[in-house]
Amino acid sequence: MYWKIEALTAKRSEITQIFEGSLEDIRSQALVYGLEILSVSPDYVTFIKSIFQNHKLSSSVLSVFFKDFADMQKCGLSINETINTLNETTSNTVLKEALKKISNFINDGRSLEESFENTKIFPKIVCVSLSAAEKTGNMPELLDLLAQYYKFKNENRKRIARSLIYPGVIFCLLTGLSIFMSLKLVPLLKAFLPSGSNNSLSAMILMGYAGFIKAYWWGVLFCLGGVVWLVKYLGDNYKEKLMEVIFTIPLLGNLIKNIELSNVFMNLFVYQKSGINIIQTITNIHQANNTYITEKLILIREKIFKGSSLSDAFKQDPFFPPFVSQNLSKGQVSGFLPQYLERIYKYFDIKTKESIEAVIAMVEPSLLVMAALFLLMILCTFILPIYTSMGQMSEGVFK
Repeated sequence: MYWKIEALTAKRSEITQIFEGSLEDIRSQALVYGLEILSVSPDYVTFIKSIFQNHKLSSSVLSVFFKDFADMQKCGLSINETINTLNETTSNTVLKEALKKISNFINDGRSLEESFENTKIFPKIVCVSLSAAEKTGNMPELLDLLAQYYKFKNENRKRIARSLIYPGVIFCLLTGLSIFMSLKLVPLLKAFLPSGSNNSLSAMILMGYAGFIKAYWWGVLFCLGGVVWLVKYLGDNYKEKLMEVIFTIPLLGNLIKNIELSNVFMNLFVYQKSGINIIQTITNIHQANNTYITEKLILIREKIFKGSSLSDAFKQDPFFPPFVSQNLSKGQVSGFLPQYLERIYKYFDIKTKESIEAVIAMVEPSLLVMAALFLLMILCTFILPIYTSMGQMSEGVFK
């Protein structure tokens, strides 16, 4: 439930705040934030809106937000002036509500990291980077870095989505067309087939497919649901073995691997650029996203605890190509580790683009070949025999 609270801050300024949770939780949160509650009432309007509202901020929204944040900081505005200005200009309701909370927390004397963290919608990497920015004074630079990070994530997501749209649409159209023709066209044409044509291989395949779809369509849906459940079950209980199998799939395995590696090393780059030590960096990345590769980072963290250097720890795991350990070694020796991490994630980003192009180059012709084969089977099974039969009938009539 959502509650509308009127309260006094530690500086005795009156604020109106929306909190989520039980009434006991709200009173506990108010004590933590040092608020003296004046009145509490249920906010049904916010509750109804929350049912239809996405509470997460997309990468594109975060990219634009941090770019504008950085630009305003470069212009010399204070943090609070920047937050209030961004609150007035943004049209995203989730972000607007978060900025209102941040402004109240800052007015109450809280740090920028704590203010962003208490909104519960900004990822850990944002809060850690803002903490580093406050300590070092490099606020515009690190805000630009966050803008770059979310721009990279957004472009990656859009690139993958664009690459999947065309094959996905073609596959769905082919599947729908095959089902429609099997249920509507095949039974009609079957009645016109001359005797003996039903025994051809193409006729048996098409009629068998049409009969199966008509009789067991529910079984197809059940199998699809079973596959989804099986993948989820294997992912939850046998994640490592499942991913090892996926990574061995030609083209698709390389694509998934390159996407994961580019994202992980982008995270490593941002954390290291913010001045966070490598142990805490790996811990934060794993907590934010528990995947096959972040599990490997935990193993690397344990090797570092035992005395191995970062480059040696990566070198000992054959999953990571030699390019990674070589660049990490150079980064450690030169003292420019963030720059070498940037080089690594950009390398895997390029490999991702190449993998996407390779997958598209294979999938699109394959789908067209499938469409051509299906139409050829229709032609050989029905059109040619019917045309031949009609021709024979015509010759018999006019002789």
